[in-house]
Amino acid sequence: KHKRLVESFELVNHYLDLSSDTLKQITFDGSQSDNQLRLIFCIALEKSFDSFADEIYKKENFNIEKFSQLKPISKFKSIYDNYPSYGLVNNEFRIDGFISQFKESFEKEIEQGNLNLITSSSTNSLKKFISLLDIYKQWINLFRKMHEEC
Repeated sequence: KHKRLVESFELVNHYLDLSSDTLKQITFDGSQSDNQLRLIFCIALEKSFDSFADEIYKKENFNIEKFSQLKPISKFKSIYDNYPSYGLVNNEFRIDGFISQFKESFEKEIEQGNLNLITSSSTNSLKKFISLLDIYKQWINLFRKMHEEC
């Protein structure tokens, strides 16, 4: 059990580093290689986010059926549904929270072919991606500090 917890912790950091490194290469020039980098950024962030859900699940000793089979946002939604008083996850579902912002940004990159169908005034930008990473890092740090103190 302890080995899997360390594994989740390391995967969170590994994919977070990958997304940070990828972000440094993104120029938002609309080129195919830039679009691919934006996609890699989102996928790496999603993988980190997925591992973070596992880390929280294990550290908090939550018990949710088939948790490991869920997609990342669904993992957090199931924590939200099963442990409604757990504010460290619930706050991130607010409009300014990481989960909401990540979902919006990720969908814009994944569904780029349908961009004309999406009625959103904002597109992803370097500032948006930097903000997303900052919010996510703050959330990870808050969670880990709370567990170090307990």
